[in-house]
Amino acid sequence: MWLKSIKLNNIKGFTEQTISFDNKNKPYKWITLLGENGVGKSTLLQAIALLLAGPDAAKKLMSSPQNWVRNDSKYGQLTATIQKTNDDEGMMQNQGRNKFSYDYSYFFIGDKNTRIGKDNYPANTLNAKNSETIEWLRTNAFTLDSQGWFAAGYGPFRRLSRTEKNPTSLGELKRKNRETNFDTQFKENDSLSTFEEWMVFLDYRIAKNPDDSKSKEMRRLGEEAILELLPGNIKIDQVSNDGIIIFSLENQLIPITQLSDGFRSIIALAGDLIWRLLQTFSHFEDKDPREASGIVLIDELDIHLHPVWQRLIAQKLRTVFPNLQFFVATHSPFITAGAGDDVLTLKLKMINGEVQIEEVENIAAYDFDYILRSPAFGLVSTHSPDVQDKIDRYDYLTSNRNNLTTEQLQEYEELRQFMKEFKPIGGKPEPGSLEYEIERYLEEKLK
Repeated sequence: MWLKSIKLNNIKGFTEQTISFDNKNKPYKWITLLGENGVGKSTLLQAIALLLAGPDAAKKLMSSPQNWVRNDSKYGQLTATIQKTNDDEGMMQNQGRNKFSYDYSYFFIGDKNTRIGKDNYPANTLNAKNSETIEWLRTNAFTLDSQGWFAAGYGPFRRLSRTEKNPTSLGELKRKNRETNFDTQFKENDSLSTFEEWMVFLDYRIAKNPDDSKSKEMRRLGEEAILELLPGNIKIDQVSNDGIIIFSLENQLIPITQLSDGFRSIIALAGDLIWRLLQTFSHFEDKDPREASGIVLIDELDIHLHPVWQRLIAQKLRTVFPNLQFFVATHSPFITAGAGDDVLTLKLKMINGEVQIEEVENIAAYDFDYILRSPAFGLVSTHSPDVQDKIDRYDYLTSNRNNLTTEQLQEYEELRQFMKEFKPIGGKPEPGSLEYEIERYLEEKLK
């Protein structure tokens, strides 16, 4: 499935916003959410998560629905339109021409009992709006054993556990309840231990039965998906007798507990995601689960990642999981540009206490200095505040050079030397470039 649109009415900072993710009857496969801290990116991702989890799971994910209702409103409402794909089993009858499209809504009730239409709702509750659609989805798409209808969400704190995994105590790795697909979006202290559990479990299964082809294939798919997202020459070397996964990085053996936070963050996300895909699409016979359709939400993908890695991670995710629809909140221009030119980029702004959303132009072809100063990020300058003050002061003194005092002339000369030495405007030329050779020639001649 993929998400066609979402509508938010009186939900936290959103008064009435409808956002479409439809690109000429096809999904935008990558949606980037930009904006300063506190403007509603995480709220939007959580709202999508609640809708995709289904009403029963949504109630388990949130503790106080009334906190989602905008000030002075009796209730808030979320509405989603999702599109069924060939990977999703089941078909609702009597859908007419839009048999692959499903609309449904939730009501978030404030601090008082509220009547909406013919129905009464108790205070501080989340309720699905009564409809045939939501009842069909509840029993066919949002169940533990549904085939397809995949969705998962990851909060900004994507941690692996730091405990040993005893393979004999893990038992069968059964599919987990749907709300667990979104736990880290709502519970900051939850770890993503799935990767470690299933790697240790599969290693144990294969050790007991070397002919277990199913376990070998699951391990192969999982390892490939994870390693394709990691930088450098890294691979999984072994699982220790204590249930610790050992990686080989640049010919050095490193326990997973000793890897950097950047590595652990991506391993946790990718490991959890591929395991849930393998479980959800276990009915695939001739198709790789990594090619399945579905929706993935990631809050602050850039956390702990070096800029070199940030520049590549979006395309890596899209390559490994080509049919997933990604919704990603980020503060990184590298991730924003690195996602490609066929993406939807949205910027959220808070204006007079209301969230406003605007679409950002395609910025994939621009350099990062321009992107940071563009409306996408809105930086006045990419220089440090101290350097920008010097540039502004130098410009002012230069424009008033004929009327400077003795002290100002001395200041101007100091700033002129600063500008000549550090070249904050335009930057220093790259060694070997024509500009570099000309500058070096002039310096020699003018000595």
